[in-house]
Amino acid sequence: MNTVFRPLVISTLIAAVINQVVYFVAVEFFGVAFVLATADSASIPLMTPALLTVSGGIIGGFMGASIASRTGSPKNVWLSITLVALALSFVLPLLGIESQPAALWLNGMHVVAGALIIPMVRQALPSAKATPED
Repeated sequence: MNTVFRPLVISTLIAAVINQVVYFVAVEFFGVAFVLATADSASIPLMTPALLTVSGGIIGGFMGASIASRTGSPKNVWLSITLVALALSFVLPLLGIESQPAALWLNGMHVVAGALIIPMVRQALPSAKATPED
């Protein structure tokens, strides 16, 4: 399983750094306010994009390990599940952020994470489930 976790960790860390830079650029250069659409209008703290990217990578690691050990075609199952999850991840920013530009920036961060993590882990997964040798 080390063959899956190494690309997962590398791609997750790269995505976390890129997403943190994207967040910084959006706030500092474009003046985007990342404010939650709640009663108290809480602002998203500075390090949140990186922390949530790493959290998503950890969840993806457990998911990848489970898929590799329990499915007949780990590469295809991983791709299917993660693409559906990526598509669903676009809904929350659109509903949970006060401004449309901030929601679009957050969706862009989801695309960055997905574009890095999904193919790297898929490449590391076996094409077919390993069969025990007799």
